[in-house]
Amino acid sequence: MSRYVEPSMVNGRVLVRDVTVVDPLDGRGTPGQDVVVEGNRITSVTATGAPAAGAHVVEGRGRCVVPGLMDMHTHALNTPEDVDGTYALMLANGVVGFRQMSGNRALLKSRSQGTLPRPTGAPALKATAGDLLTPLNASTAEGAVRAVREQHRDGADFVKAGMTTRETFLAALREANRLGIRLGGHLPADLDPREAARAGVWSIEHLGPGVTVFAAASSKESEIRAGSPARKLPPIPRVRIPGADRLAMKLIKGMVTNPATSTSEGEAHAYGLADGSYDQQKAEELAALFVEHTTWQCPTLIRVHTQQFGDSPEHTEDPRRRYMAPEELRTWDKSAKKFARLPGVTRNALHNHWAAQLRMTRTFADAGVPMVAGTDACGAAGIIPGFALHDEFGHLAEAGLEPLTILRMTTTEPARFLGEEGEFGRVAPGMPADLVLLDEDPLRSHTALRTIAGVMRDGSWWSRADLDAVVERVAAKPGAH
Repeated sequence: MSRYVEPSMVNGRVLVRDVTVVDPLDGRGTPGQDVVVEGNRITSVTATGAPAAGAHVVEGRGRCVVPGLMDMHTHALNTPEDVDGTYALMLANGVVGFRQMSGNRALLKSRSQGTLPRPTGAPALKATAGDLLTPLNASTAEGAVRAVREQHRDGADFVKAGMTTRETFLAALREANRLGIRLGGHLPADLDPREAARAGVWSIEHLGPGVTVFAAASSKESEIRAGSPARKLPPIPRVRIPGADRLAMKLIKGMVTNPATSTSEGEAHAYGLADGSYDQQKAEELAALFVEHTTWQCPTLIRVHTQQFGDSPEHTEDPRRRYMAPEELRTWDKSAKKFARLPGVTRNALHNHWAAQLRMTRTFADAGVPMVAGTDACGAAGIIPGFALHDEFGHLAEAGLEPLTILRMTTTEPARFLGEEGEFGRVAPGMPADLVLLDEDPLRSHTALRTIAGVMRDGSWWSRADLDAVVERVAAKPGAH
């Protein structure tokens, strides 16, 4: 059950009638289609005819249907005991699945035992890591190898590098490749992204983060790398003790809320130097290397924007904050005040870097670098679960990406990214009954993805009126994280 989402009365056999079916794979919209769902699967997609006997009918005339949306970078299960509000906002925004970017042994065990919370309308957990690689469990190459082995043993889908060095990152990556488990995440400041790509890294999050990817597209690369200071890490204990993972997460929570609040003068200088010496040819060469090695990117532009404009009213006065748990907002507000105290030159460097991030995203897209959409929701300041994915679409469009590219990044590309191509991400017979009905055409504009007329999750249908009631219940008792 859910505190916010009432069970749907429309399930079993459902007909979405006379709708335009949008296929992200071939980029076409086919009007006049009947989509029939039975249970949790699509059973047929045919030209509109007589209503299916015994089916609940959802009128689709003049509307478009797309596969349910995927958020490929979230932390929803950082609070597994209280995911209801977050999941409700995801449902209301058409988000039917996600990749959990920080896990632990207890989370992996709960998943294997089938005891993870699953309130009404909950999205599907498509993949999860175990513990982040940090100085707590990966302070040495040997420790990094041991951590990868433990996560592989415990059933993690991938390993996420959080706070590592070149030595520990590459040691973990070699072991992950040997075991056949994917590794992605944050590149350390002293690691060349080209080396990471050639070594087989699965994904790079947040365009780095930091300056390392941008240094590779600079005419002053050697100068930037020589002068780039390593980010100082919080004092995480390195002794393996019971509950150490929870202690580590508590210690780094303040920084994770907005890492930009700890930007040093040296880092700010490195951003300015990289942005002022941008070399388009080098950027395209880097993109070609990522294509060659299938090095996925999850830009999370909404995350980097909330970081680099941490005290902007756009985020601190966002009316959608009314959905967030009060303790979450207190943490965000504390972080915003800390950001405002940064030196003006540092804040300017962070603001100016935004244009470079948009340019890099466009360069990657134009080159065909594989990319998925993600938000870093749940724990990151200023990011509203569910709604944030649509914010991400807006920033991707600002970077110059086409509507079809954006649609693919949240539907078919996540399936390919997770090695489940053909298993989800299309409106076709045999696919999961996870659908979003839109009032506008998403092939014309990314903004159409906001015009949600209804959502089907696992065969159950919620109309626009139902979804509006969901978000109002969340607002009445704010509980999203």
